[in-house]
Amino acid sequence: MYLSKISAYWDTRADGYSKTIHEQLKDDRAAFFREKLRTFAPEGSRLACLDIGCGPGFFSILLAQEQHRVTATDYSEKMLEQAESNFAEEGVPVKTVRCDAQHLPFENESFDYIVSRNLVWNLEEPEKAYREWLRILRPGGRLLVMDGNHYLYYYDDLYRKANQSRDGTHGSCYGVDPTPINEIARNLPLSHKRRPEWDLHTLIDLGVGKLQTETYPLTFRDLESGKVKSVISDFLICAEKPGSTEEITQTQREIDDHWSGAAENYSRIVREELQSFRADAWSKLILESAPAHAPLDILDVGCGPAFFTILLSRAGHRTVGVDGAGGMLAQASQNAAEAGVRPLLLQGDCHRLPFADGSFDLVISRNVTHTLREQEKAYCEWFRVLRNNGVVLIFDANWHLMQTDSEIRREFARREALCFQTYGSNFSAGHRREVEYPDQLQAHRLGTCIRPDWDLPLLKAAGYHDVSVQRDITDRLWSSKEKLLYGATPMFMIRAVK
Repeated sequence: MYLSKISAYWDTRADGYSKTIHEQLKDDRAAFFREKLRTFAPEGSRLACLDIGCGPGFFSILLAQEQHRVTATDYSEKMLEQAESNFAEEGVPVKTVRCDAQHLPFENESFDYIVSRNLVWNLEEPEKAYREWLRILRPGGRLLVMDGNHYLYYYDDLYRKANQSRDGTHGSCYGVDPTPINEIARNLPLSHKRRPEWDLHTLIDLGVGKLQTETYPLTFRDLESGKVKSVISDFLICAEKPGSTEEITQTQREIDDHWSGAAENYSRIVREELQSFRADAWSKLILESAPAHAPLDILDVGCGPAFFTILLSRAGHRTVGVDGAGGMLAQASQNAAEAGVRPLLLQGDCHRLPFADGSFDLVISRNVTHTLREQEKAYCEWFRVLRNNGVVLIFDANWHLMQTDSEIRREFARREALCFQTYGSNFSAGHRREVEYPDQLQAHRLGTCIRPDWDLPLLKAAGYHDVSVQRDITDRLWSSKEKLLYGATPMFMIRAVK
């Protein structure tokens, strides 16, 4: 519907953009983007590269100067004319093809490296475009997208305030009136999507392997509150196409469905925690055990309704919450919005994370490891996504000893009865008794494991060092009701360093 209008507008901008890239090729922006292109490229030389929406050819020139085999595409005829002129001027061999980024004339698995800069926001069918780009990417190949939330200020109040704090332009137009593209942008689908969240969710749904992202915030002072705030203005995403797709097991589906069913009750508990002393207590414990620098890149594995994710986002860290249960993530999104924070929340498998090696400074989990089907594999995966000297913090308890230890079963049943007598309830949905029939509990693989001792050799085998344990952290974190009900199985903390 808008493709021809968008193309016609960029035809008018072609000469000005060509002047811009001549400037960029001569200043430090060329070095910045060259380093990004190198950093996120797949291994190998003479890569088959595709620059989609190449404009006057800035990325194509940088890639060709690295001796890669480059194809450049754009729908704007004038942009391609400028690109071809610039390629000749720079003396680089680049093939050009005029085509629509959403319908590409290339065979499956044709390219090792696909790059795009400030294009995706222009697209009427961006999900179709991503599917198309992954189609022509070879297994193990990478997709690098650099873009921004250029028009979110039309729909988001915080972005509107940020836009008002600057001049409201997106670079020199060289005398070209930007009104036509501004009006078109109001109706483009990504103008009202918060990114890169939308892109990451979409790419994960399309089956990419490892994901990496960098964000470049715009900081401004909110004139109404007087507080300094920030929004994501520009971002970078790198996605790797997997060599093969590992299907999630039926067992994991059942686990995720179970926790989705429990999400509403857990969310109620988390909202209460956020209003209690436990919020500050947990935040202090985590951050005093975390790497010392700030802000940290933090992964909350099995985030549930986002208690840790919210706390650490409030503290100014870049936090990502991952959970396999869609119901938990729905509650997490709602809780984060009510708390006034905007962490990245993704659905994913704790055993096979959609992130590149060395993406995080800190990995945290609470009451997650006892639910996993393969703790050994999960600990190795968490090690993989940690940076060197990064830290993993594991908070859990011996919840499954009730299956095999009759003394603990009886003690928990006694405590639960006393909890109902004292408080009129426990923490279960509908106040259902957790050990109504203690002798009929199903067996669990951790039912005979004494933790955290059981975890320590697994962590060391995964490569962690400086592994330390606090066997009971409940005094500073649990309420009187929690201590009464769960005192027979106190919560422990494991800290391990990569």
